[in-house]
Amino acid sequence: MAPEARTTTEEDRGLVQMLDAVLVDPNLHTDLRLRLHQDLTQMLSDYGEEMRARGRPAGEAPPARVAGQDGVAALSEIRTLDAMRPGVITCEPGDGLPRLAGLLVDNGIHMLALAPVDAQRSRVISALEVVAAAIQSPLATAAALAREPAVTVSAEATLERAVSLMASRFVRHLLVIDPTSRAPIGTVSSFDVAAVIAGMRPRMARMLRPGPARPMISARALSEARAGDAMHPGIATCPADASLGEVARALAEHRVHCVAVTGIEPRTHRLTWGLLGDLDLVLALHQGPTAEPAGALARTQPVAVTREDSLELAARLMIEHQTTHVVVVDGAGLPTGMLSSIDVARVIAASA
Repeated sequence: MAPEARTTTEEDRGLVQMLDAVLVDPNLHTDLRLRLHQDLTQMLSDYGEEMRARGRPAGEAPPARVAGQDGVAALSEIRTLDAMRPGVITCEPGDGLPRLAGLLVDNGIHMLALAPVDAQRSRVISALEVVAAAIQSPLATAAALAREPAVTVSAEATLERAVSLMASRFVRHLLVIDPTSRAPIGTVSSFDVAAVIAGMRPRMARMLRPGPARPMISARALSEARAGDAMHPGIATCPADASLGEVARALAEHRVHCVAVTGIEPRTHRLTWGLLGDLDLVLALHQGPTAEPAGALARTQPVAVTREDSLELAARLMIEHQTTHVVVVDGAGLPTGMLSSIDVARVIAASA
């Protein structure tokens, strides 16, 4: 009897692409290659266990992608536990800015928890707070920066509840608490919410992806580094008439925290160019079902710098406008890349 045909799923294809990148991409640094390999190994294990738990062999097609109004209906059906990033990355009270920035960059995250971590007294530090300290208090330690208590959510709470907490407290990250032990067991972010709305597994969306080789930055001070050297070249976009679900897919598929909304806004027929981030998506979801297109929700006067401007200027603008992203334009004034708080943190990490 001929062997049963194996169904190729979207996740199978994604795993193969990731594996190919690990094996053949010459631009990957050794540490990134190792991270990708570790993520693939964990994902393959998780995927196999999930398929076995559901009574299907690994590789058999999973249920259809999330249905409903752009996946919004899933928020009340999915537990925070199923969307969170397992584990909590912590820092010590005496850690300085280079160490904090290094932890953020090495782990591809935007929030650290101050050790020791517990449900009642946990304090957190965001990437933007590290950037602000580099400008305002270069000798600050983690203990001085971790002033804000973590906003927590039960692992058994719905993702709809997590969205409500993010929106009402205007935060991108929540500390996830085990309801029995009351111990922190992970974090859930506005990006994870976007991945669920997009119909993707958050672990898959969070996975590091290889990109074009970027120049090494030798500068060890923000005033010496140029925006053009530190930026991510190119900008992920979506059309002005895109729905929330389409915005979520653009975020998740490109593994970015904001996209540029471009084109003609359908109601006003005005040309739109603005930014829409994962927290903007959460805020819109919290307001309830909406038919508003991306163009109506985008921030149409984003902060920008030129390729030749210093990272210090970019960091000051992030602090002044409380934004984690700055658009980089070329000599003709056209957008050419995006600079994030993590890109700034790379230089802070190298300043030790």
